[in-house]
Amino acid sequence: MPRGPQLILLLVDALAILAGYWLAHFARFGSGWIAAPLGDIPQADWMRLAVYSLPLWLFIFSLHGLYYARLKQDFSAELASLTHSVAEGLVATIILTFTMRELPDSRLALLLAVFLSWLLLMATRRIRRRLLGGRATAVVLGRSELADYLVRQLEAGRGRFRLAGHFDDASQLPEDGYDWIFCDSAQSEALWQRLGNSPPQAGVSLLPRASTQGALSVANLEGVAVLNVKNSADLEQMRRIKRVVDVLFGTLLLVLTMPLWLVCILGILVTMPGPVFFSHERMGLFGRRFRAVKFRSMIANAAQVKVDLDGFDDKYKLKHDPRITKWGSIMRKTSLDELPQLINIIRGDCSLVGPRAIVEKE
Repeated sequence: MPRGPQLILLLVDALAILAGYWLAHFARFGSGWIAAPLGDIPQADWMRLAVYSLPLWLFIFSLHGLYYARLKQDFSAELASLTHSVAEGLVATIILTFTMRELPDSRLALLLAVFLSWLLLMATRRIRRRLLGGRATAVVLGRSELADYLVRQLEAGRGRFRLAGHFDDASQLPEDGYDWIFCDSAQSEALWQRLGNSPPQAGVSLLPRASTQGALSVANLEGVAVLNVKNSADLEQMRRIKRVVDVLFGTLLLVLTMPLWLVCILGILVTMPGPVFFSHERMGLFGRRFRAVKFRSMIANAAQVKVDLDGFDDKYKLKHDPRITKWGSIMRKTSLDELPQLINIIRGDCSLVGPRAIVEKE
C-alpha cells in the first residue's frame, strides 16, 4: 500500500481521473459543442462509471510502478509508463461496461474522458516535479570506462540522481545514505556477498563491461538472466514504428490542444509585447541539430539581459530568473510553453516519448 508522498500522488491521480471524466461529460453532453442524437447521459450516471473504473485505473498504475518512488525516472520514462497505463485503463473500463450493463456507455465520451485524464495526469505529474524537484542519491561501485563516464555525468548534476560517492570495491560501500547503487559488472559478485541473503534497501543497476552500439534488453533464458543486444534490423523497425506513432499522436495532440494554443498566444500578446515563439538550437538523435520551438516565456530582450546576469550566476537557468514574466512563469510551471514542440515531433526532429534533446554544451 502506498504511503506518504506515494499516497498523495495516488490521491492526486484519482482526482485527475475524476476531473477528466467530468470534463468529458461536459464537453460531450453539457456544452452543446457536440450533438448527441441518442440523448444525454445524466451526469450522476456518468460519474458512477468514473467511480467504478477508478480502482481499476489505480491498480493498473500501481502494477506499472507509477507509485514506486525509489527509482526516480526522468519524465519521458514516466510519461511512457503513464501512457501505457492509461491505454490499459481504457481497455479495463470497456470490459467493465460490457460486464455491468447498468453502467452508461458512450464511446466518444469515454475516449474524451481517457484523453483528458491522460492530459491532466501528465500535467499534475509535471507540476509535481517542478515544485518538488528532489533527486535521488546514488553511489557508483567499481572502475571502468562506463562507470567513470557515469560519475562525470552525475557530478555535472544534469540527471535525476545526485552522486553520493564513488567506490572501488564493495568493502568500501557504506551501509546507508543513498537510494541507488550503480555497480560495475566486475564488482557484482562482491556486492552480492556484501549484501548477503537480505534484499538490498537501495535499488541496484548493473553496468555492462562491454560497450555496445545497440539497445540492450534483459531476458530470462531457462531461469538465467541474459543481456540481449538488438541488431540493426530490430532497431530500424522500432524507429519506423516509433515514427508512425509520433506522427499520429503528435497530429492528434496538435488538433486537440489548439484551444490551449490560443490561450497561450493571447496571454503572450497581452502581457509581454514581442514575438510569440522562441526557438533555440538543440541536439537530437545522432547529434543532429534542429531548432526547438517554444512559446516565449521571457521578456523580448532576454539574451541581452543575460549578459548582465552572468556576474550574479554563471548558470543560464536561475532559480528566480527576473527575465521570466508572470504569464511565462505560469506556462513553464504547467509545461504549456512546450506545446509548440509538437511541431518538432511531427517534423521528426524529436520524439513524443524519449530522451530530451540537449543543448550542445551539455
